[in-house]
Amino acid sequence: MPHEHDHGAASPQAHPQGDHAAVHGMLIVGETRLLMSHLPMFHAPHDYQMLLETALSAPGSDPFKTYLDDRKASMEKVYTWVPKPFQLSVLAADPPAPLTMVGTIFRGHFERGGVAITSDDVEAKVTRVLYARRLHPEAPPPADLRYLIFGSPAEAFVAHLITRPPDFDQILATKFTTPPPDWTTAWDGAAIELRVAGHSPGVPLQEGQVQLARLDDQAAEAFTLSMPMEFYFETGDLAD
Repeated sequence: MPHEHDHGAASPQAHPQGDHAAVHGMLIVGETRLLMSHLPMFHAPHDYQMLLETALSAPGSDPFKTYLDDRKASMEKVYTWVPKPFQLSVLAADPPAPLTMVGTIFRGHFERGGVAITSDDVEAKVTRVLYARRLHPEAPPPADLRYLIFGSPAEAFVAHLITRPPDFDQILATKFTTPPPDWTTAWDGAAIELRVAGHSPGVPLQEGQVQLARLDDQAAEAFTLSMPMEFYFETGDLAD
């Protein structure tokens, strides 16, 4: 049975990787920058882990302000973006193709009772692709727990690095609990891979946890991160 992400998909178009235009739902986080995390699965055309920085606009309104005001009033953690069908793989190209998505912002998960808080003509211009990688179900199992840190030193998030099924998708806010390590002075917010100490690959981080981590480099200096809030956790879409 096709997943609901496929609803509204356009007819398949020829593409070197066999991808086609489809509805690609995304989690929204960020209050200084509007960041999106694609909600992936292990089958085409949804088989990409992708983190984006975007800029919102709409005729006669300020959708970014609408989102911020609604988040503050509702205290809801999950906000999602539902664009009209487009070809996700163009953002994984090197360099990524310029892209402006058109769609709607939902309070809550758009497939699980979410409520639209904007019209359906909001434009989200992709200003930067912070991370993009196609998922391969046959990938070797990870040796340790890995996350991607993205955003900025002042407003950072971590996303679980997805590898092979069964796996989990998780996004948490994170803060440096000690003075930020030296590398953050030159960090532009693009995703950086972290190794998490003391965890097996299948054990997710927990909200409220303080965790030792280091860059994906055996010689990198360790630093600590706190996890003040979990925004999203999903296993069903990545079960197989």
